[in-house]
Amino acid sequence: MKANKRLLIIHQGALGDIILTFPAILRLQKYYDAIDILCQSGIGKLTKALGIVETCYPLEAAHVSSLFTDRADSKIKNLLRPYMNIILFSFSDQLNQTIQHITSVPICCISPKAPENVRLHLTEFVMENLVNCRLIKRADAVVDDILQPNCASQPKNQDRIMLHPGAGSRRKRWPMKNFLEVEAMLNSDGLKPEFIVGPAEEDLVAGLQLPYRTVHALSDLLDLMRLLSSAGGYIGNDSGPSHLAAFLGLPAIVIFGPADPKRWAPVGRNVEIVRPKMACHPCFETGEANCEDPKCLTNTTPQQVIHAFYRKYGVF
Repeated sequence: MKANKRLLIIHQGALGDIILTFPAILRLQKYYDAIDILCQSGIGKLTKALGIVETCYPLEAAHVSSLFTDRADSKIKNLLRPYMNIILFSFSDQLNQTIQHITSVPICCISPKAPENVRLHLTEFVMENLVNCRLIKRADAVVDDILQPNCASQPKNQDRIMLHPGAGSRRKRWPMKNFLEVEAMLNSDGLKPEFIVGPAEEDLVAGLQLPYRTVHALSDLLDLMRLLSSAGGYIGNDSGPSHLAAFLGLPAIVIFGPADPKRWAPVGRNVEIVRPKMACHPCFETGEANCEDPKCLTNTTPQQVIHAFYRKYGVF
C-alpha cells in the first residue's frame, strides 16, 4: 500500500531526450502516487498533457535558476520538500551536490546518456540506472511492450501524412530534395502529405511555401501533439518530433544519418528506422562535423523511405 509517495524528475534535456525516458516513467507510475517533472516549460506541458506526469515545473523560473548559483532560493527548497525521491538527469556533479545540500530527499543521479563508447539505447540505460537506484524492480526494466498514451481526442485522418524535414542539428537533415520527392510519391498515391517545421528550422520555410502545399510552422509542443494525433502517418529525420510521433503510435519512418540508432532510435510499436548499412561508425557524438561525403544520409533514397513507410502504413 503506497503512502503518499511522490517522485520528482529533474531533466535539463531536449524533447527527444526526455521522450526516451517516458517508458521508464510509465514503469515508475506503479511505485508512486504522483510523479512530477522539472524541465523546459514547453516539454513539461506536453509531458503533463500525455499523462506521463501530474505536475510540471518550468526550468526557466528564476528560483530554479538559483540551483546553479551558490545560494539556492527558498522557493526551490520548498518545492523539493514534499518528495520521497528525486531523479536528476544531469552531467553536472555540482548540481547534484547543490540539491543534496538543500534537501535530505534521496537523489538518483543519472547521466543524460550512456558513455559514447557503449552502444546501449538511452531507454535501456535509464531503466538499468533505476534498478541500480532501487526505484524499480528488474522485472519492470523492460523496454518492449510500451504502453501508448490515449491521444484520441482529435479524430484521425488516415490520408494525412506528416513530413518533418528539420532536426535540432543540420547534420541530421536528409536532403530536402528527397523529402520533396517523397511528397510527390505520396501525392501520386492519393495521400495528403503536409510539412512540419519548428522554430529552429525557419530556414526551410521559404523553400516549402507553395499555394498547393500545407506547411505547419509550429512553436508550441501541444499544437504539435494535436497535429500528430490527427494524422495517419509520419516521415522525418532523427529529431524530437519524430520521437513524439513514434511514442504516439503513428506509422513512423525515421531517417538516421550520423547519429547511432542503437543509442537514440525513437521508441514505439509502429516505428522503423531507415539508415544504410555502412562500415563506418556513427560519428555524430564524436566528431564536430560530418565527413565531406555523408553517405550515411545521402545513400538513403526516397524509394527506400517510401517503401519502408508503406510497410508500416499497411500498403505493401
